[in-house]
Amino acid sequence: MPHNANSHTTVIVNTRPRTWTNNKISYEQVVALAYPDDTPNPDITYTVRYSRGHDGHGTGTLTSAKTVAVKKGMVFDVVRTVRS
Repeated sequence: MPHNANSHTTVIVNTRPRTWTNNKISYEQVVALAYPDDTPNPDITYTVRYSRGHDGHGTGTLTSAKTVAVKKGMVFDVVRTVRS
């Protein structure tokens, strides 16, 4: 059943439950959920991996400017790396 704008889906971001209301989520949106207080910085990069997604896209890596369909219980792991 597709989600509409009024439905709420719980996803897990870095072990914390987060409520999401759209049927897709972007790389930038996942990063913002994981690190809400971060400001853009060219020396910081993020790796976004997901699991428990929809069939055919159950696991993978989300990259900048890409989106993935959201599913209840989907897990996102976001790792922040600072370039030295």
